[in-house]
Amino acid sequence: MEEIINSNILIDTDIIIDHLRGFGNFLDILKNNSDSTGYISVISVAEIYSFLYPHEYEIVDKLIGEMTILDVDSNIAKFAGSYRMKYLKSHSLSIADALIASTAKFANAALVTRNLKHFPMEDIRKIKPY
Repeated sequence: MEEIINSNILIDTDIIIDHLRGFGNFLDILKNNSDSTGYISVISVAEIYSFLYPHEYEIVDKLIGEMTILDVDSNIAKFAGSYRMKYLKSHSLSIADALIASTAKFANAALVTRNLKHFPMEDIRKIKPY
């Protein structure tokens, strides 16, 4: 994993889902970046809860409790709209991914994701941890 130095991190949905399915290293990401603020977008929270099995709710509540949840405000929403307009045709950018990317931009956070193709933006830092 690329080392993250003095950088806030925004954890993408896929990293949490991978952790729940026994893949990846989510807890190591948080532990190794304890000097950074670990964020998650409210959009990712909604996506995660749409994928859960009944026995995973308590686990996810605890995992998300380790991070700061960032809401979407009008500035993030407007910027996400500009991302989507720019990348919809070339990358089929979803509104959820545009909102997550815009949240990373406004939080000045590196986006930790394994789905780099979902985030073609050049103005946000992306880290593929595994």
